Amino acid sequence: MARKSAVKQPPPPPNLLEMGRDERIEVLKKRTLSELAATEKAILGKLAQGEDTPGGFAAFYELIHGNKLPEHAKRWIEHIYGAHDEGVGALLWAWRGSWKSTTISVTFLAFRIGHNPERTNLVISANDDSADKVTAQIASIIEHSAEWKLAFGHIVPDKDRGYGAEGYFVKDTRMQYDEWAKKTSHRIDPSLLGAGINSSRLIGKHPSGVLLLDDIHDEKNSISDKERASVVRIVSDTILPMAIKDNERLQTWEVVVGTPWAEDDAYHYLRSTGQLNFLSMPVMDKAEEGEDGAVYIDGRNRDGIVFVDIVGWWRLRWPEKFGPGAIVRERATSALRGFARMYLLDLAAAKKAGLKYYMFPHEQIDTAKWPMYGGADLAFVMRSSGRHDPGRDFFSHSYGAKTPMGKLVVVDGVIEQCTQAQAEDHLKKPQDIFPMWRFSVLEGDGIGETFYTSLVMRNPQLRVSMMKTKGKGKRWRQEQEMGPWLENGQVMISDADTPYLNALRKALDDFPDGNNDIRDGLYWLCRATPDVLVVKQDEDHLPLMMQKQRRKNPIYSLAKVERNA
Repeated sequence: MARKSAVKQPPPPPNLLEMGRDERIEVLKKRTLSELAATEKAILGKLAQGEDTPGGFAAFYELIHGNKLPEHAKRWIEHIYGAHDEGVGALLWAWRGSWKSTTISVTFLAFRIGHNPERTNLVISANDDSADKVTAQIASIIEHSAEWKLAFGHIVPDKDRGYGAEGYFVKDTRMQYDEWAKKTSHRIDPSLLGAGINSSRLIGKHPSGVLLLDDIHDEKNSISDKERASVVRIVSDTILPMAIKDNERLQTWEVVVGTPWAEDDAYHYLRSTGQLNFLSMPVMDKAEEGEDGAVYIDGRNRDGIVFVDIVGWWRLRWPEKFGPGAIVRERATSALRGFARMYLLDLAAAKKAGLKYYMFPHEQIDTAKWPMYGGADLAFVMRSSGRHDPGRDFFSHSYGAKTPMGKLVVVDGVIEQCTQAQAEDHLKKPQDIFPMWRFSVLEGDGIGETFYTSLVMRNPQLRVSMMKTKGKGKRWRQEQEMGPWLENGQVMISDADTPYLNALRKALDDFPDGNNDIRDGLYWLCRATPDVLVVKQDEDHLPLMMQKQRRKNPIYSLAKVERNA
């Protein structure tokens, strides 16, 4: 008969009588603190279970996360409860990094499952992956969190029915399973499900608990008017009808949380319906000196650069995490346009920054048939080891195609710190790849003229041309010349997802901050196609191969001879 393995016994508790006085005090102190913490958690659990109120949620949040609910987040929860009491939905705009997803999408939704486990809940994000991350966090709390058990220990996973990304089911152990099955027999949907806004998972769903839209816009579905209109259409035609109503009062908790992207996005559409109570909460609000809570921000970063748009007195929403120093750092990294949109939630201010441009569907670009051009802003390092130096400029080569409608579309390009030899290779590559390649225009100021001369001597087959700036500064030519070409749609940007195009779009959004070199590469691409641009053509400034040959009429020559005779 096999011997059973001995069960490991826990160590005996320390004998206080055998300890010295100081050691005994330390043990008792730790034990007392531990007991107090356990007692405090038990109290928070009782409050969370007993009170379906903003106060009950605050207790639950502190229980789960170990810290108190921030003041700005308390306003969110009060707003959501107030809207539901009125029988309408809640729309919240909040700045990036405000913990809106942690507070609302994860913790509030878990709290609702604790109070209404028999109901179904749906999380909708920009894509399946983002939604699944939210639901997986909630599911992990329910299954593994010891703190959850202090509040809603009777609500557990129902793994017999399913507990995964395709749907999480829970059950209430306070009743027999057949009673629970009978109580929930009217529904086939899981207790919790996540889905992207274009997902087939949304078909036929009617959540009786929470219908949560969490960041339904992202970079991919917001880059063009067409993409944003598609999101609006799905929200209006598919998602809003999901909510359950009783005499025009919402029974479903309808909650929309996000950061606005454009004036025609789904968040603005939802606000325009008047069916959701709206709350906008930027990272800070303008204030006057002497006002309660007013803080002065000098806008100066560590390098001494002053961001004048944030200089002044402000009232901060979350000073513990987003104090003056953090505000300046976010402004520096997000640039003017991004900071105005993502942190101040001010699209009007964001529109004043950056260079407005239009997107062109990449799947409609035909590089095999459309004439192709290039534009390059030159910068080199002496050795390969000098690459990736943040203080050096970038070589930028932009590729564009002329559409049958006479517009210019940026197809792709290169942005890199490279040697002169590597730059030459980058200039040769598109001529070999694109069958309809015409030529590239290089900036001819400074090193440009020397580089151009040596380039054509070494590569006589290379189709390149040189232009001078005629004293126009980068910012002037980007804003005053290229800006209108982009704004009137004569020059558009492909919506493809490539490193170059992503960097270019960011640089245009960040203007006048951000990468000047990639914008200047685009500028020289524009100058390669003067027939596309709505500008007066300057023949002396065109590529040599495109200059008109000014021929004199032979009659004029004869007349001149007669006059001189």
